[in-house]
Amino acid sequence: MHDKDPEFRTWLVEEKLTNPEIMSSDQLKRMFKEFMEDYNTATLPHEKYYDMHAYEKRMAIIRGGESNLLEGLDTYDANADLISHKRGLKRGQVEKEVFLSREELEDLRRVKIERDQMTKMKLLGMNVDSKTGVRMDTVYDG
Repeated sequence: MHDKDPEFRTWLVEEKLTNPEIMSSDQLKRMFKEFMEDYNTATLPHEKYYDMHAYEKRMAIIRGGESNLLEGLDTYDANADLISHKRGLKRGQVEKEVFLSREELEDLRRVKIERDQMTKMKLLGMNVDSKTGVRMDTVYDG
């Protein structure tokens, strides 16, 4: 509570329109709990409630007309963000594409047709061979 006291008191005065000097310690604790809930979920209405010292430093630079000192301080670079995003989209290793031969494709087509026929036969109540609609792997004799 002591670390965030300036931010908390500013939040009380500006957002809750409450004077922290006239509040009891129990009321202050309840309000601080609400403040920390918003702080932890990043839902405070202004950036100064997160770090008052950094905000005041930046505002002093702006008021002094030395905006060139702000470069790189806490600016957002959209191009760097876009480059980072594109790097994340690239694949590590390109997978080798698998191509089937004409015979393998015809075999798969035959199995599909057999499965469709088997389904129709089962719906009609007919007995179906257990090996129908199964693709058999070729066994090579060495």
